[in-house]
Amino acid sequence: MNLVEVMDVTLVLVRVAVVAGILLATFISARFVGTILRKGLRLVPPLVADQVVRWVSVFIWLVGLLLAVNQLGLNLDILLLLIAVAGVTFAIASKDILSNIVSKYFLGIYIPIKSGDSIQIAGFSGKVVEINQIATLLLDDEGYVVAVPNSVFVKDVCVNKSSLASQRVTIPVSISSKISLPKAEAELLKLVYKYKVHLDQRFPPIFTVKSRGSSQVEAELVLLVARPEIRETLAAELGSKIRERLDDLSREDGK
Repeated sequence: MNLVEVMDVTLVLVRVAVVAGILLATFISARFVGTILRKGLRLVPPLVADQVVRWVSVFIWLVGLLLAVNQLGLNLDILLLLIAVAGVTFAIASKDILSNIVSKYFLGIYIPIKSGDSIQIAGFSGKVVEINQIATLLLDDEGYVVAVPNSVFVKDVCVNKSSLASQRVTIPVSISSKISLPKAEAELLKLVYKYKVHLDQRFPPIFTVKSRGSSQVEAELVLLVARPEIRETLAAELGSKIRERLDDLSREDGK
């Protein structure tokens, strides 16, 4: 065996060793990333988490194979085509799942429903028994469980039929004409913010001017408490705090 042949064999062995190293690194990376993803997605339904981990693992292996094939000096066109096909397949297969997960975010912030509410949507009605990452579960009048995809709440009209009368707190407010109305409103909302843990976060407080006189402005502050049983106590305590703060503002502005 001459020197050229020895160098060729050595080069092949080096390439094989590099390919083996790439495949080993790919295996370790896929396992490590999968473990991290499972911990990060522990609040996501297991089926969704498994799907995400599976596709990320496939992507890592495709990248690893691409690097390995490149080291062997083979044509990459077919492998690149496979990666493109896999990407398109993932996007199509995950479209509905991702849509429902994103809609869950908007459902929690912009659409005022919670477990226990009676709602009507997309021709279905019932009591909300669960809101998960993919669907909202309703218990209808016949005892059947209806799973409504979260994306439906973004596209369709949702009617919340639960009575809120037992949660409503209306606090009358008399504001001296010495106090700037925007300033008074801002101070009242600051006070309300301190009680936010006791309020229904789906509904912001509403400040309304009822009448204006020469010496004072009559207004009201409407809130929704999280628990009806604390309504009277909260109304009395917050009403007292509001009167004290308005008296302080009146003295400050009168100086």
